[in-house]
Amino acid sequence: MLFSQRVVGSVLVIMLVMLGMPAAFALTPEEAVGLIATRLDQSQIKEGPDSGLWSLEGAFLGPIASGLACAYEWTEDPAYRACADLAGGWILDTAVAQGNLLGDEAYALVRLSKISDDPNHNVWQNALVDFYLSPRKHHNESSTEEYLLAFDGLEPSTAVFYLAHHLVGADYVQDQDTEVYRRALLSHLSRVDDNASFPVMAVGVATWALTVTDTPVDSPITSYELPANPRWEGLTVGDLPAILASHQVPEGEPFAGSFYWRLDHTDGETGGVAAGYTEDTVFGALGLVAVASEDSDGADEAVIAAQTALLEGIDEDGYVYQHLTRQGDAYNTFAGEVLQALWSIEEYLGRDAADDVEAGVVGESE
Repeated sequence: MLFSQRVVGSVLVIMLVMLGMPAAFALTPEEAVGLIATRLDQSQIKEGPDSGLWSLEGAFLGPIASGLACAYEWTEDPAYRACADLAGGWILDTAVAQGNLLGDEAYALVRLSKISDDPNHNVWQNALVDFYLSPRKHHNESSTEEYLLAFDGLEPSTAVFYLAHHLVGADYVQDQDTEVYRRALLSHLSRVDDNASFPVMAVGVATWALTVTDTPVDSPITSYELPANPRWEGLTVGDLPAILASHQVPEGEPFAGSFYWRLDHTDGETGGVAAGYTEDTVFGALGLVAVASEDSDGADEAVIAAQTALLEGIDEDGYVYQHLTRQGDAYNTFAGEVLQALWSIEEYLGRDAADDVEAGVVGESE
């Protein structure tokens, strides 16, 4: 089986010339999704052998397809669904050729399944069932574990990124080895420290995946196969929400509402900046929303702060950059990830507002 390492958007090499934040460009969430998704639709290759791709980003279709599926859920614009389906077709064809799905590609199939005409039976769901079953087809009971050995050679936060998405995918189709993916995710999370490439992002994406798959809060983080970093000793999944929240930039600090990229809140002697990177904020926000959906007490302020930070990073043409100051590279991958985060926030805030109305907290006659 093939496995590709995620290389887009390394926070270790970006060097920003900080001339202050760009002039305010006040987008609403609805305007943001329209700008981003329309640009992605218009820039996608629609015909020929590369149909479904975006130039130079063939290895990163998963987040783009997921984001467009989220945009369709939000707007019900059929163009966005067609665009997502076209990208999904490329992912399926590549999976057949290579015998593998990356974690973010598997998650894209989850999102595509959810927006299909029959969410309970469709080509995307069938592909996921086949993929997670495939290591066991030869009746080798340890074959899923053997497949997961491929992640041991990755740096820890990259492994966490992919395994978090795989856990959500396996859980979605109720694969019998879902718990194997969960253990692998926790094992690699316990390796994460500031020597990792994306330490806070790893905390965010792990918090999201473990929460949405109903991982028991008393599950220990360090009791699995790989040697753990001492910083995780004695901690459980129930500690992750507070850990993640501690890495969000507070009000009054530069890039408030975004997330630091390192656990020590420094720039890691890179000469760059300590916070405000798009991907850290995307996955930090997804983690915040997942936790808030379970227990919303006091969570709205943090979620809205993350939403505001993400909206400030989108330019008037719908481009999303490596950093929320709209500096660094602009990849469609970042755009897809931001769509995912904004839709997750929209769903959470919409549910929260509906609960308030039902409880009589808002909307009463004066």
